[in-house]
Amino acid sequence: MQAFLAWLTAQGVDDLQKEKCKLGVYHAEKGERGMLSLQDIKAGTVLLHLPLRLAITDHPADQESNEVMFEDAPWSLRLACKLLREKTKGSASPYHPYLQVLPEHVPSPLHTFAWEDMPEIEIPDMTQQLHHASWLLSDAWPRLSPEATGGASREELEWAVSVVHSRTFGTAAKGGGTAVHMLLPLVDFLNHGGDETECFPGDPFAPTANVRWHLVAPSSDNPSEGFQMHLVARQDIPEGQEILLSYGDRNNDDFFLHYGFVPLRNPHDDAVLFQDLTDALDWHYEHFKPEGLANEEDARILYQAAAEAGLAQERPPSPEDNLTAAMQEQEQKLRVYPGALVDARLMAAFQHLVASQGQEPKKAVAAVAARCQQLLATMSPLPDDLKALAADPWTEQDDRWYYVTAAQHYGVAIQKHPQTQVLLQASTPEVAAPPVQSPALAQQDANSKPYAEDDMPGVTSTTDFQKGVLTPARRLALMYRSQKKMLLWDVVLQG
Repeated sequence: MQAFLAWLTAQGVDDLQKEKCKLGVYHAEKGERGMLSLQDIKAGTVLLHLPLRLAITDHPADQESNEVMFEDAPWSLRLACKLLREKTKGSASPYHPYLQVLPEHVPSPLHTFAWEDMPEIEIPDMTQQLHHASWLLSDAWPRLSPEATGGASREELEWAVSVVHSRTFGTAAKGGGTAVHMLLPLVDFLNHGGDETECFPGDPFAPTANVRWHLVAPSSDNPSEGFQMHLVARQDIPEGQEILLSYGDRNNDDFFLHYGFVPLRNPHDDAVLFQDLTDALDWHYEHFKPEGLANEEDARILYQAAAEAGLAQERPPSPEDNLTAAMQEQEQKLRVYPGALVDARLMAAFQHLVASQGQEPKKAVAAVAARCQQLLATMSPLPDDLKALAADPWTEQDDRWYYVTAAQHYGVAIQKHPQTQVLLQASTPEVAAPPVQSPALAQQDANSKPYAEDDMPGVTSTTDFQKGVLTPARRLALMYRSQKKMLLWDVVLQG
């Protein structure tokens, strides 16, 4: 690490000189790495000035990559291969000190989940994304020449792809998408600080990031210095506080798939109900076919009109749009959001169908709730997931209390809802609202023995209570799927 920091100083990052240094790197017991403030910092202070010439980059006009990569290679593969080519050079690479401090392992399920771990995910859309990402890598490997990979192995390529997906910064392209992807030393040490709700999906939320980054063009006085990334304090930061940077307002899929962690209380999460409008309308026809249709032609006309009503809610395409095929596919998916909000395209299509029958708009909401119930019926009970996470000794103290509170909240709400009995595989008695702080939890150390059922007032289960340490794969899957189930249950409970 000292050699890396000395290299940065030699490259002109003078923020690390002893008299100017405001940040320090830390290593946690569980292997995590991050940065802390070494002094009180005022809002607006520039903490780092990083020359972009230190970055390993990819962009469509990159001559080196265009010569050695196959034509339709995605940016992540292009940048991963460039990373491997630099790594193959050893100490001859100008990036050698940076390459030496890159993580040896990224806990992404793409590389850590065995086949027997896959059923733990339970979310069909994510399982599909995992299979697709794995297929892309398998499809690309035989198309890559040794010149492209620097002679690296398949395992080394998987490592490079995981590093790229979890550490890359991007500059926005005109019309959407990203113009330049880059691995930039030091700033990629920062951990994620995203927006967080007060407790449950749909609650008010606030940012936790205390820094932001932006690019600065060279000054007219010194045009040769090139572009820089500036890391700026968003607020006053006291000495000893961790420096947190938002990785972006995104759902939990990307964090789970590429970073190997799941932010709790993420107000930007969502749950996929259908792959597109056609999928949704086929499902509606199967389960809620309107009465009184004379023939199949009448049904075709009605459902075509419903599709047009849904498509009318889409943003009109722009000639400046720069969306990849993968981004376009994601945009077609119909989702529910925190606060039981439903994709406007889906609601418009379903409302058109119920209006054609002279029914109230709430029937469209009921159809969406039925879809959520259908998905939940294929999954394990949400309260059991939450209790398993609370019982795991690796769960942090604050997170443990969150899981206990959520298990109580959803357990009681599900039990009381008249239409959810078919989905109940656990018995949860009525209890009062949980207190602000649990004395049992307040006295429990985060690293001590797992919780028993009677440590969670009002939360019991007829199924075996999950005790003991979870495997890393199961823990990550539980964290991911429980957040999705909350979103689905919110629609059912409010529908």
